[in-house]
Amino acid sequence: MEFILAIQSFFDNLGKTFATFARIFLLSKWNVKIKKQAQTKEAIILGNGPSLNTMIAENIDFLSDKELVCVNHFPITNFYIQLKPKYYMTSAPDLWLDSIDSHFVEASNKLFNAMCEKTAWELQFFIPFEARKYKRWQNLLAGNKQIHINYYNNTPVESWNFLAHFLFRKNIGMPRPHNIMVPSIFNLMNMGYKKIYLFGAEHSWLKDISVNDSNEALINQKHFYDEQTSKAKTLDKRGVGARRLHEILYKFMLAFKGYFVLNEYAKTQNVKILNATPNSFIDAFERIKL
Repeated sequence: MEFILAIQSFFDNLGKTFATFARIFLLSKWNVKIKKQAQTKEAIILGNGPSLNTMIAENIDFLSDKELVCVNHFPITNFYIQLKPKYYMTSAPDLWLDSIDSHFVEASNKLFNAMCEKTAWELQFFIPFEARKYKRWQNLLAGNKQIHINYYNNTPVESWNFLAHFLFRKNIGMPRPHNIMVPSIFNLMNMGYKKIYLFGAEHSWLKDISVNDSNEALINQKHFYDEQTSKAKTLDKRGVGARRLHEILYKFMLAFKGYFVLNEYAKTQNVKILNATPNSFIDAFERIKL
């Protein structure tokens, strides 16, 4: 039986490896350099989960001597100016695509206008290479020279650990980036940070999923800036349409699995990923209480 399982595992990894190199050939840019920018060696990723308000209020001194990373729609909040994060990271296609539902265009325009107006300090902005060919978001930020754009490969890599980790170190690809936490953790590791804390990373969407009488799969994705006003709605596919329940669950499965892949890579880089978020559903990283 063990021999059969080993054979199955070999061919499974072989198939994933062929698919990975096909994606790399079609999607990745070669010779990508992620600069070693770590100064304190410790960074905090400010996820947008509901707990972030309390976490910041209770741990403001803890944040003061660490590099801060914000994600997605964080810049529209008052915390953006208060905390002045060093990094902003996104991987959400609805922030740069144009042929998407209109409310996504409006939300991304609001986001980038806020970034352009508010950013009075040097900000390193990380966004996938795919976004480079779209000009709308770039034009909105063009007036602010404090914002420095860094492009990265978000190509999904799946293979044997030795090969996957080699491609990770070369910044050719990363674990499947089905949540912004994946590229955020990944880029910080490759920048040289040795201790990475997660704030506001509940990932507790499973208990907020429902299906209505029209067979629409709904999810109430609450954030620290809209916890009291958010409503259940469908989950889009790259800014268009709605996902079925099995597609939502598959997307979440890949995200949670990606954290285990990241944790294995972290061990080879002598990096500690510490989840400080209370009641988080992420089960891959060491938990701490501040």
